[in-house]
Amino acid sequence: MTEPMHQSQQPAAPTPASVNGDVPIESWRRGLEQISEAPSTERHGLLSTMLDDLDSQVSSL
Repeated sequence: MTEPMHQSQQPAAPTPASVNGDVPIESWRRGLEQISEAPSTERHGLLSTMLDDLDSQVSSL
């Protein structure tokens, strides 16, 4: 049985987590740390991959 929604409890706006499941924030933070330590020749590819993941999460909204 579900409890009735009180007036102060409004449904939240959709987020990447509510649409696609967990958002890997901690994973992205660790990835950014690793990218910052990577040689400059590798950073572009690593950032591109991370941004593609972020784009897919945002586009799901």
